[in-house]
Amino acid sequence: MIDMTNEELNVEIAEHCGWRNIREQDYQPFGTDPYIDGPSQVWVGIHPESDVDSKEYEVIPDYCNDLNEMHDAEKYILDFGRFGDELAKVVLGYTGTPEDITLNYWALQRVTHANGRQRAEAFVKTKGKWKK
Repeated sequence: MIDMTNEELNVEIAEHCGWRNIREQDYQPFGTDPYIDGPSQVWVGIHPESDVDSKEYEVIPDYCNDLNEMHDAEKYILDFGRFGDELAKVVLGYTGTPEDITLNYWALQRVTHANGRQRAEAFVKTKGKWKK
């Protein structure tokens, strides 16, 4: 069961990574007709490395679908033990306590090959921002 959408996870992670003034914005992809296709929605914000007074908005990273972006976000995690526990729970569907998790070779391989969505869920749970 998915409690948070990819967009919600991406916004939570972006905020934690220093993105500012995050908001949803209409976007019309090139070559589409706004009267037929309607506008798309994208999440934008001010990049963490931008000047404090910057007003330039960029599309926030898609952490749930981009392992490179998720890897960059994981640099902001201070409690890797808890992150590892949460990641194992997400990937393996385990609901017990972290002390009870036993990782054999196959389980460890599944955890190390976690996709972006799974890593994003574990990240948000590690930060205590998970919404049901």
